[in-house]
Amino acid sequence: MDAITLEDAQNAVMSQMSPSNLEVSISGDFDVNEVLEMVYKYIGTVPADANKEYLKEEVALEQGAVVGSVPALPKGRHLELELPDSDPRAVAYVAGSAPNGWGYLADGSTVVEQIMENDKRASDYDKQRRKHPLFANVALLLLSEIANRRLFSYVRERKQLTYDANFSFTGFERLMGGFFLVTVTASKENAQKALDACKETLQNLRKKQKISPDNVESAKRVVLNRHDFELRTTSYWAQLMSGIQEESVPLKGPLSFTDFQAVVEAITATDLQLTLETLGLDDDQFFTAIGQTVQIVTPDSDDDDDDEEVPLVRQAPSIGMRRGGALRD
Repeated sequence: MDAITLEDAQNAVMSQMSPSNLEVSISGDFDVNEVLEMVYKYIGTVPADANKEYLKEEVALEQGAVVGSVPALPKGRHLELELPDSDPRAVAYVAGSAPNGWGYLADGSTVVEQIMENDKRASDYDKQRRKHPLFANVALLLLSEIANRRLFSYVRERKQLTYDANFSFTGFERLMGGFFLVTVTASKENAQKALDACKETLQNLRKKQKISPDNVESAKRVVLNRHDFELRTTSYWAQLMSGIQEESVPLKGPLSFTDFQAVVEAITATDLQLTLETLGLDDDQFFTAIGQTVQIVTPDSDDDDDDEEVPLVRQAPSIGMRRGGALRD
């Protein structure tokens, strides 16, 4: 933090503020003419080439150009961290590759393409249904809900290893590809067992205890109820509209509003099982980590025992050229 200068911060912020890439989404109870006048007054008068001195030519994007892809992942790794804290506790993570929020994978292929390649017996109706631009987005929403329920049932209820386990996708919209992340809190003694149970849950979902029609119906109710509830808020509408005018998010459009329920209702267990196969769920593709606290013992001034050992926290390595510094096994 101390090494960041005002010039560094200015360059970082201003380079992101390019009027040529600006999109405005407005939701609420308002007078259209009044809002359009305000848009013109506060935004429309900004020159299109504003802040161009902060933009690098090599990263300038043309309209509709692909923003980029998430980096290719090496073989899975495991990392353990210790952090000073007054309470003994731990958290474990399981992560891996996944599609982005609209079903694009890091190599440029799509969830739909992989599903159709693996489902040789798909009917004409299935093929047509899966071509809907909202199909992959909805499939990932339902898959996340099912994975969360399985983790809760197995890791918490059956194994009793955690208070909470959560499965989520990064949900990138413009970047190709993404990641899934399982976060599980546990005691220090149970952290490794909880991590192993999370991995086992994902593997069972893929091979032994596959997604059932009942799982799908339960997930549909949750997703639709959440969607209907959120539609009452203007912030959710603004979120849904964000990117709808961007060529770099080609599948997002008015059908995201009008066809949401229909697409959810049409999803099958086979759809989700095939979508699950687009995630990096092989043993050598998992990225796992356990972070646990280490308590700093301060010798009591009245204690005459000078031989008491004080646990030391390992010094962090010097920051490398990666985000957050260099991480090693």
